[in-house]
Amino acid sequence: MRRALKDSRLRLAVTTLAWVLTALIPWQFTLSGGLESARAYGFAQSPILTKFIDPLPDIPLATPDPTQPYGPNCDYYTIGIQQFTQVMHSEMPLGTKLRGYVDLTTNPANAPKFGGPLIVAQKGKAVRIKYVNTLPAGNFFLPLDSTLMGGMLPQNAVVVHLHGGFSPWISDGTPHQWFTPDGQRGPSFARVPDMPPPGPGEATYYYTNDQSARLLWYHDHFVAMTRVNPYVGLAAPYLITDNEEQAMITNGILPGYGIPLIVQDKTFVAADIATQDPSWTLNPDWGQTVGSLWYPHVYETNQDPATGAPVPSGRVDYGKWVYPPVANVIEPLPTPSCVPEFFADTPVINGAAYPYREVKPQVYRFRILNGSNARNYNLQLYYEDPSNNGEPVLPGTPVTPLAVAPPTFLQIANESGFLPAYTELNTNPPKQWDGVQWNLWLAPAERADILIDFSGIPDGTRLILYSDMAAPAPMGDPRNDYFTGDPDFSPTGLNMGGAPTTLVGKGPNTRTLMEFRVNSAAADPAFTTTMAAIKAYLADPVTGLPGVYARSQPGPVVPVGTPVNNRSVTVGGFANMIKTLNEEFDDYGRLLQRLGTNQLHYNNQGVFMTGFGYDQQITEKAFAGSSQVWTVVNNTGDVHPIHFHLFSVQVVARTDWAGNSIPIDPNEMGWKETVKMFPGQNTTVAMRFNLPKVPFHLKPSIRPRNGSLPFDRFKNPLVDFGHEYVWHCHILEHEEHDMMRPMSVYRPVYFWWLPLLMGDK
Repeated sequence: MRRALKDSRLRLAVTTLAWVLTALIPWQFTLSGGLESARAYGFAQSPILTKFIDPLPDIPLATPDPTQPYGPNCDYYTIGIQQFTQVMHSEMPLGTKLRGYVDLTTNPANAPKFGGPLIVAQKGKAVRIKYVNTLPAGNFFLPLDSTLMGGMLPQNAVVVHLHGGFSPWISDGTPHQWFTPDGQRGPSFARVPDMPPPGPGEATYYYTNDQSARLLWYHDHFVAMTRVNPYVGLAAPYLITDNEEQAMITNGILPGYGIPLIVQDKTFVAADIATQDPSWTLNPDWGQTVGSLWYPHVYETNQDPATGAPVPSGRVDYGKWVYPPVANVIEPLPTPSCVPEFFADTPVINGAAYPYREVKPQVYRFRILNGSNARNYNLQLYYEDPSNNGEPVLPGTPVTPLAVAPPTFLQIANESGFLPAYTELNTNPPKQWDGVQWNLWLAPAERADILIDFSGIPDGTRLILYSDMAAPAPMGDPRNDYFTGDPDFSPTGLNMGGAPTTLVGKGPNTRTLMEFRVNSAAADPAFTTTMAAIKAYLADPVTGLPGVYARSQPGPVVPVGTPVNNRSVTVGGFANMIKTLNEEFDDYGRLLQRLGTNQLHYNNQGVFMTGFGYDQQITEKAFAGSSQVWTVVNNTGDVHPIHFHLFSVQVVARTDWAGNSIPIDPNEMGWKETVKMFPGQNTTVAMRFNLPKVPFHLKPSIRPRNGSLPFDRFKNPLVDFGHEYVWHCHILEHEEHDMMRPMSVYRPVYFWWLPLLMGDK
């Protein structure tokens, strides 16, 4: 999976400039390779934990208000946002301080639990929620860099984003819609007009649920803390079901709504934290007990900041010593400092590190969410070695396997609902990209709805959910790949600023995520489905899911298979709008990522760049009901999971920079709302800018920009009036520094002067 890294900042800058210039004449790609991949990562901190000794926790279910205060076609909830402590592994009994959501609707005394509560919604039946923020005032318990946007705002502020929801802008949970327990509010904060005005610490949200069956999730999106709040627990699943899905369950085709698996990676404070990270112990606000969460806070440079000499344990380039150098670098580096990406060392699923789950010998449905900050997963399933507990029997391993192969994954849906046809994984030749192979690749924020058949597997058999995806994807740094017998990168080994060798059956290990234990006791009568029956129902060779996809999903924006090449000015009759993914350095000399168009400007290195920050002028605009086609060009060395608020997109085509077509994965067909963008590739997507229908008068937003706070509408150009959403990379450290852009959708009935008469909210 891993390849050698190539540090070529100059080549990247020249490559970016060359692409932009050729794109303007138009679309002539004459580039060849040379993508840079140096990054910053936190080194291992976690205690040595025994794998697979704690059961997989259940996710608590939210209960709607039985009094139906807003009528029978609407569910109402009160959801608290609280700080709490939870044991995430039995060998860390002091517990881990977290933040999370809790259902207070029918029982105000409920306690929060990691990953909950799961909200189940019905298509076409709205959900109204009052969120109540009671987080404590004062300093946060993890390092925060005050030099990033919003870095001086209150550290107990939150905003809730329903990720994948078709929501009105007032309830989308964009970064400046934050609120605090004492009544402070962000400049874009808005309330639901026909609900009571929220008091201090409260916010009201309206979710239309006008979508087909799918797994969404809600998580924090506060401008100053998106990289840390989901990491500490502010993330939970939200399930929409519909008549199509319910019919398949009722008719015995699908085994229920499935078991959620929320996968994240975390690093925990160990007993020797003072040796591993001496500066950590100097800040009493950061968790000091064993099992506390750890987060990187030092920008570990590849070059000595004073002399430019190479630093073997460094992880990321420093702008003062690249070519061309950043002009007028602000020195010294901030303390604490942000890092470009964070790859932790311990997998946590549903709030437990290395959990196990007992399963019957029958078909199970799992709804998997990659909720990690930056880590991608290549999910596979292998038998556990009975003579080597906790270790998988990988292909080619000299261990006698069972007579039957490990079960396959049958993926029937992604984050935007049912696929046009199921795809069976673990059996076909692995997919490949530039030497990287994968089975079920989930980037941050992607979801997969899969079926696994454990029937026919002997009682007592154990299997391991496994991932060997490099971090950062696709090239990787071996110090972020923790597995049994890995190299010793600690000071007593190679002294490369990493972890010691992982022991058998122990962590840190990012490859062995969880364990399934087959228990052949009496089968659960609710699980009567067989894989053969499911495949027979879903295997129509022409339409895939027979009628389900066609009845539950909208048709494509452009015909499936529409050809795209590097000179395509139009795609399917729509103008091909060029967007770019870019890397450069901030004024402190730290690597950062940006989204952009093909508009040129000089950056602080004196190089033409195309990226823009979140607080700059809106470049993505559309009228409600219109459609657009974008081709997103990845000028970086990372795979970026690009998430679109408000709508899903149709993945039309992928091409390399030479113009060669690259097949779209079967599980990307239909619709997606988080799309992997590969280095050295162009990804063409099509979208419809529909706005949700709501039962109240909805006024357009007036966004503060260029850092103009507090809100002052007369400092903003009239083009900013609209229903505002964002699109961004869902690597959370990228998103906040500064790979996010606003986009506005306008209703044609609004004249330029109408928002001035209607007021702010």
